Amino acid sequence: MIGKKLLILGGTSSVDIVKQAKRMGVYVVVADIEETDSGKEIADEAVFMNTVDHETIVKFIKENNIDGVFSGPSEFNLQNAMKVCEMSGLPFYCTREQWDICMNKVNFKKLCNQYGVSCTPEFHLTEELKEEDLAMIKYPVMVKPAEAGGSRGISMCYTEEEIRRAVPKAIKASANGEFFVEKCITSDYGFGSRYIINNGKIMLSAVCDRYTVDQPGGKALISSGAIFPSKKIEEYIEEINPKVVKMFESIGIKNGTLFMQALVDQDDEKIYFHEMGLRLSGGLIYSMLEASCGYNDVQMMIRYALGGPMVEDDEFEKIDPYMHGHYIGSLTIPLCDGVIGSIEGVDEVRKHKNVMDLVQYYTEGQEIKPDYIGTLSQHFCRVKMMTDSIDEYKNMVDWIQNIIKVTDSNGRNMIYRLFDTSRMK
Repeated sequence: MIGKKLLILGGTSSVDIVKQAKRMGVYVVVADIEETDSGKEIADEAVFMNTVDHETIVKFIKENNIDGVFSGPSEFNLQNAMKVCEMSGLPFYCTREQWDICMNKVNFKKLCNQYGVSCTPEFHLTEELKEEDLAMIKYPVMVKPAEAGGSRGISMCYTEEEIRRAVPKAIKASANGEFFVEKCITSDYGFGSRYIINNGKIMLSAVCDRYTVDQPGGKALISSGAIFPSKKIEEYIEEINPKVVKMFESIGIKNGTLFMQALVDQDDEKIYFHEMGLRLSGGLIYSMLEASCGYNDVQMMIRYALGGPMVEDDEFEKIDPYMHGHYIGSLTIPLCDGVIGSIEGVDEVRKHKNVMDLVQYYTEGQEIKPDYIGTLSQHFCRVKMMTDSIDEYKNMVDWIQNIIKVTDSNGRNMIYRLFDTSRMK
């Protein structure tokens, strides 16, 4: 890969991609309409281009001998990358048809139902909000946009009046203007699975347990903590994974990475999938996978974009959903609305031997607006860690939450809620 040229579309969301590509010896060019951003600042070269101006980008590719095009987890710019790769004959890990099946929540759930992969039950409802359709709904339900990221446009509804307010919100947030209504799984416990695909071979790479900040009925139904491997790993491998493999084989995915997200119903402990991403995840757990297993899925995707193999021979045996005996995961610190006055403990946490990474999203003087609550913008930081036992992992979470303190200018504690490690049974 040394000396190859990679064009990255969108700098702000692609910082980790830029860093990993440069680590591989790749010459990195970042294209964005911003004069400067965090990705452009660390790239070898930065160019001012609108990432939707596909013709101009293709011309730049040919004139500058670009070997590959990629983006970070931004679905918007990944679709732009897909288009310019198609126009310029460069490799891209999926087709438009595969993308539309996987990234549209309605289409994804139809695929799951076809192959017996359990997903959250739905209720029929259209934008007209017909009385006969509303009468069939059993509350509570979730109203969601068909195509949207970052937990935008999602509402939990207990009444018809709430649905009438939620539907326009979901439509506005959806890239294609579509929405759907599904049963609200009364659980604060989620499940996730990740796959790496190489030349048509679909390999389970990780399974995790995810926990929301609030319990059902609360406002902050966003991730608070995640841990790999899941306590349900054996059940998943034996009962669900074979169906998932067949499901993705059926749409012809040959290379790339993907993840699936589910909720675990507290009544029957059953896993119900509700969405997926045919891309790298926003959490970018590559550092945890590299530390625990010895491979880096971000570098795999970069290598494929530059014409190389997705997985090299020495990497196959390193892909292990059991994390080679380690426990890895992340903890997010959610904040209440207000203006940040002081921050303590971040540097101390960063120095701990079990902490692999700490990404801080806000600094003193910045505001957490009321409408951030319940979205990813509510998070103050994300801490990634690795331990050798589940008990050690729990102790790490408790220690981090005791050390990091965020207050407003009046000394009021701004941390929305601490994560209760007893939830990790």
